[in-house]
Amino acid sequence: MGFVFDTTGQLKAPFWMKYDQFGRVIILARAHDTLTAGTPYRIKYDEYGPFTAAIATDSDDYRVGIAKKAYIGDAIAELIHGGYYSAMNATASLVMAIGEGIFMSGGTCSDAAADFDDFGSNFALSAATTSSTTQPVVMIPEIITATS
Repeated sequence: MGFVFDTTGQLKAPFWMKYDQFGRVIILARAHDTLTAGTPYRIKYDEYGPFTAAIATDSDDYRVGIAKKAYIGDAIAELIHGGYYSAMNATASLVMAIGEGIFMSGGTCSDAAADFDDFGSNFALSAATTSSTTQPVVMIPEIITATS
């Protein structure tokens, strides 16, 4: 998969991204804890490569990825960073129109209330849904800056 252990036994994930068979951008990252399939996570970096963190208000720059399946802590997880995902876990009260942006902040999803036009949005909705706990999204493979 492209990961190695250093001389201390620390698992290292690669710094590069790859594409899956659907053309989606994938980041391999160390799971900070148990990851739930379909849930978005922050992706941050240290000397051992990318690692995940929960979505939260943060003053750091980071990327966002959706876990492709469930992973245990310290495993190397595949996270979708760019492209279509059919069922991202989201707040049930999120009712949006096609093409609207979705913000991730403080562990929740919120509607950008406009067509996707802001790098502060991590996703664009790909189908209209109402009161669903999952949303079909197109991931935007950008770094989210602390000022977004």
